Amino acid sequence: MVKLNRVVLAGLGIAGLSYFSSRSNRQKAKVMMNNVKTKADSWIKMKKHKNSPMTKVGHSHPYDIADNTMLSEGAMYSVDYYNETEQDESK
Repeated sequence: MVKLNRVVLAGLGIAGLSYFSSRSNRQKAKVMMNNVKTKADSWIKMKKHKNSPMTKVGHSHPYDIADNTMLSEGAMYSVDYYNETEQDESK
């Protein structure tokens, strides 16, 4: 088992050396690592950020019952207003 692990690691090392021997492949890998680093940093910063009530506006959570009820009531107001104006125009 140990011998198999050494063979696999040696194969991976040889594959890595052959891939990174080309200058363009090294540049592609460098750009990819910078992109991963930037995305990871922004994700960590987003997780550390405390959400204020204003960041929630317009983006209700599906399990926030009170907020969803408020949104549905607001949606009904606009539908009722639209229906009243349409009925007034038809008269």
